[in-house]
Amino acid sequence: MNQPSDRMREQLEQLALACRVLEMEGHGDLAQGHLSLRDDSGSFFWMKRNDIGLGEVMGPEDFVSLSFEGQKLSGSGRPHSEWPIHSEIFKARADVRIIAHSHPQFACLLTAADPIFHPYTIEADKLTRIGFFSGTSALINDIEAGAEVAKALGEADLLFLANHGVVFCGATIAETVCRGIFLERAARVEVMAANTSLKWRRFPDADERALRHQQMISPGHIDQTWAYFQRKLAALHTGSDGTARAVFGTRI
Repeated sequence: MNQPSDRMREQLEQLALACRVLEMEGHGDLAQGHLSLRDDSGSFFWMKRNDIGLGEVMGPEDFVSLSFEGQKLSGSGRPHSEWPIHSEIFKARADVRIIAHSHPQFACLLTAADPIFHPYTIEADKLTRIGFFSGTSALINDIEAGAEVAKALGEADLLFLANHGVVFCGATIAETVCRGIFLERAARVEVMAANTSLKWRRFPDADERALRHQQMISPGHIDQTWAYFQRKLAALHTGSDGTARAVFGTRI
């Protein structure tokens, strides 16, 4: 049995917090969606357990450890069937420590279209390159499909799964969560803009967009943003007795 070290327990506490923040910010979809964390040993990974929503993930006890072949090593509950998304990206990308797969409403809608974000607002310029996977819209529940997803992701940090959902990843919990939130915010703007009759007069050019990205996606900005979402979660979802509550999102 692989029990988490003290350091890994601290990281799993943060990963549980990340799950609840993502639920709060529109990534919740019933008991679907999952986050994972590469173990410090590099020989296996931790993944949110099945049968609970992102907003119900409260701590290390809500994660199971898995080998890269999908064998459950420790933890209570069963893993999500889409564990190959995580195993195959971890195997392909040594730089990735955290992976998330979710079904945010606006981004999911855009997976049926071209994954292009216009710079109507600053939201689009918070995003890095986005990959697109159209091999299947069904569950990614075998290693072969997972390998195709990892190939489609390539060196990107965001991936659209056509007619299905999104994958986002990173080296830290903070940057991974922020990428997922920025993606859904940009998708919301894109969908809203597509449903107006406004005449767009100006878009920033490539140099201006690159400057905006550099200004808004510095490590300091990511840390500041992650701290903000933690405070927002605490303010919205702390009970009168001071204890944390599960967070259940709404899909409008």
